[in-house]
Amino acid sequence: MPEVVITGLGSVAPNGLGKDNFWRALCEGRSGIRRITRFDPSGYPSQIAGEIPREWIKDTKLGTQNGRGWGTQLVIAAAHMALQDAGISHEEFASSRSGIWVGISTSDIGVVETEYEYFKENGFAKPTNVYSSFPHAAASELASELKCPGNVVTVATGCPSGILSIIYAVESIISGETELALAGGGDAPLSPLAYASFCSAGLIPSTYNDDPQTASRPFDARRDGGVLSEGSGMLVLENAERAFLRGAEIYAGISGWGISNAASPKQLKSSIVSSLSQALRKSGLNLTEVDYISAHAPGDKFIDKMEVKAIKEVFGDYAYNLPVSSIKSMIGNPLAASGPLQVVAAALTIQNKFIPPTINYRHPDPQCDLDCVPNKGRVARVETALVNMHGIGGSNAALVVEKYER
Repeated sequence: MPEVVITGLGSVAPNGLGKDNFWRALCEGRSGIRRITRFDPSGYPSQIAGEIPREWIKDTKLGTQNGRGWGTQLVIAAAHMALQDAGISHEEFASSRSGIWVGISTSDIGVVETEYEYFKENGFAKPTNVYSSFPHAAASELASELKCPGNVVTVATGCPSGILSIIYAVESIISGETELALAGGGDAPLSPLAYASFCSAGLIPSTYNDDPQTASRPFDARRDGGVLSEGSGMLVLENAERAFLRGAEIYAGISGWGISNAASPKQLKSSIVSSLSQALRKSGLNLTEVDYISAHAPGDKFIDKMEVKAIKEVFGDYAYNLPVSSIKSMIGNPLAASGPLQVVAAALTIQNKFIPPTINYRHPDPQCDLDCVPNKGRVARVETALVNMHGIGGSNAALVVEKYER
């Protein structure tokens, strides 16, 4: 039985704010990819992204404060929604053995760019620049707001950072050091320089500017790269006994995890095999007890193919009986927010017995021939979900999310 359970879900995603809107959009196969409005993208080869409308966060009055970077606002908004969902007040969080773990991929590039322009124009920098642009800003601001007395940690390993934050929080709870945690991640990479960098690296699609909602195409033969996004996913994690005694609604438990690294592209498949295998061993599950895989699958030609190969190697013939879908088809790739948002979706999949689809699957790829739940979600009995993540630089992480029954 898992020792750590999920009792609160907070999500800021391009296709929906809050767990209910996010889940409804996933079930309906609704994309949040749109033409960029944050800056003029007309000179870029790709002009689309998973952009969060500013008014969404402003209207919630969560996380908004003058001087805060956009990425920090997204993380704080998701964290407050998770606490509200768990029924935990700020006072209870502060008086508990609590901790905060936040995954990011980079400093808030929008802040860095804006402050550099200010410096060029004025010849000096604002005194707030150091604080607002450093990597620990989101975790630090959240901890200050909640008066967190325990661990406050930032993890920066690319896309898997959010999953790694959850893993480290789980380990802290199991050790007894922490009893209550906020863990997840967020990123806001939609600024002119950051977006230009992804375009120059050839990582994002340039062939679907006129039809943004079809651009993110995991597993599809005509996929052309992962659509860059922003967002945040935060979870409330608790010691299972504590959650049970306070009568909390428990979405699921976390029973296994694995971490690995690919030192080169040639090692990608074997490193994914390693993290998936570690997670399954730690959970104590048989292969056939896994009901669903929430894939990393950003829509990259090489990465999607290697992930499918790794799943086949781990699961053998059973891989063909496993639903393997990618919610990035609907939200793009919000970097460190991807994993936590996948965990939110996996927990809701278990609770609602419904698997979100991989939309935009129109042209089968013989090298990605698993059941990717194409285009339409399905009712299914799901008691165990495996979440997989890979990141630029080689980091991998996997997490087992399991139905909790006392």
